[in-house]
Amino acid sequence: MNLNIFTSFVVGGLFLLTLLAFNNFVFNSAVETTTGVITENSFDTIVEILQNDINRLGYNTGTADNILTMTGGKFEFKGDIYDEDGSGSVADYNTVEWHLTANKATSTDNPDDYILTRTFDPDPFFSGDSEELTFYVTHLEFKYLDANGSETNDPELVKQVSIELVHESKNSYYVSTKGSEKYYRSVWNRTIVPNNLTF
Repeated sequence: MNLNIFTSFVVGGLFLLTLLAFNNFVFNSAVETTTGVITENSFDTIVEILQNDINRLGYNTGTADNILTMTGGKFEFKGDIYDEDGSGSVADYNTVEWHLTANKATSTDNPDDYILTRTFDPDPFFSGDSEELTFYVTHLEFKYLDANGSETNDPELVKQVSIELVHESKNSYYVSTKGSEKYYRSVWNRTIVPNNLTF
C-alpha cells in the first residue's frame, strides 16, 4: 500500500475518533444539564413547601402542644399554614406531617429514591379533606434543637428544627463503561427557627 494513502487512512481515522469523542462529550453535557435543571426545579418545590410549613409551626393554633410526632424521618405538627381567609382565626390551623417512608420509589430509575409524603389536614382548597403530596428523595432527616442548639426529644423544649435533605435525579445522566450510573444530586441543610417557638 502506498505510504501516503496509509497515512491518510490513519489521520482520517484519528480525526473521526476525535469527532466521535467530541460529539459524545457534547451529548453527555447536554443530558447532564437537562437532568440538572429538571432535578433542581423538583428540589426547589420540596424545599419551598417544607420551609414554609416549618416556619409556620405553632402559628395561630391557640395551644402550646404543637408538635405531635418528632423522629428523624417523621415530623408532625400544627400550624396555620395558609391563613387562607386572612381572619387569623384559631380554628384555621392545620396539621401537617412530613414522613420519609421506608418504601422505595418504583416510578423512578434511581435505586436510592424513597417516597416522601406530606399529609395536610384539613386542606382548605379541597373542601376540608386531607391532602397528600408525594415526592421522591434520597435522604431526609430532622433534628430537634433546644434554645441552646442541643438536640432534644422533649417537644416542649424544641425551639429550632434542623433539616438535611438530599434529592437526586430520577434518571442517570451518565453510565460508565463498568455500568455504574451517575445521578444529579442536590443537598439542602438548614436550621429553621419558627417564630412561634421562640416565645
